[in-house]
Amino acid sequence: MSPLTKKKTIEHFTHPGHQLSEVFENQEYLCDGCKTHGIGTRYRCNACDFDLHEHCGTCPMTLSTFMHPQHQLQLVVRKPQGTRQIERICDVCGDHVEGLFYRCKLCEFDVHPLCTQLPQDVRHVLHPQHPLRLQQAPSGYWCIVCQSECTGWRYRCAVCNCFDIHVGCVLIPCDLNSSSPSTSTSAPSTPRLVKQPGTQRGLATASPFAGGYAYGVPNSFGTNYPYYNYAVPSSHGTDQYNMYHQVPYGSNQQAAPGGGVKTKKMYLIVGKLALGVVTNIVFGAIGLS
Repeated sequence: MSPLTKKKTIEHFTHPGHQLSEVFENQEYLCDGCKTHGIGTRYRCNACDFDLHEHCGTCPMTLSTFMHPQHQLQLVVRKPQGTRQIERICDVCGDHVEGLFYRCKLCEFDVHPLCTQLPQDVRHVLHPQHPLRLQQAPSGYWCIVCQSECTGWRYRCAVCNCFDIHVGCVLIPCDLNSSSPSTSTSAPSTPRLVKQPGTQRGLATASPFAGGYAYGVPNSFGTNYPYYNYAVPSSHGTDQYNMYHQVPYGSNQQAAPGGGVKTKKMYLIVGKLALGVVTNIVFGAIGLS
């Protein structure tokens, strides 16, 4: 049996009537499906200047994931001209949901297709005895790396339940000789970041939203898919994950609430974490960022 190969051209309901070709360009672009950034391989319609993440172009219509194990998620698309276009937030990264995303209608759980690619478990040099698991946990815990509060999804030791790292901070080189607390229940102190320019901090969530939104359930490559409106309360953060600030250690630059400093691209975080897990990397070691 021959190995499975990726399709070089696809059809997609977000761009009906035109085929999309697989291309590789080493420059950043905005995905016209989920409205977040990407780089490298994508599916593209040159005639319309239309791009899709490789994953957005091939992701399944329904998804079972550890992020929401109680129900399957359905791939939907937010209607731009909806009558109730109050901002909607990805439960995992805290960024705005635009265009293509996964949702559980029963639980009002929303997540970008890109965010579903975050690995469930990672290993970290500051906690080598146990793997860290991506999960939602209560506030009142501090990121071991940057010493800012974790208020949403983070990598946490499921055994100790007192070791937390922001998603973005997993990639940061750490000072193993730091005297900072070794648990995330301790009061914040000096960050464990290696003292070098260009250090960035991790994902954060901040102030709550409340409101409704419109979204559509896509049919197979058709244009007449139904749209629905919901008034949905939300308590998820608003920080933009697309941009993290890369700030020198000790800079006066103010971090976003919850520990996020904007400039780091989410697609880079996802790509590096996924590759690191496949290659069995222990994150946080100097030279791996």
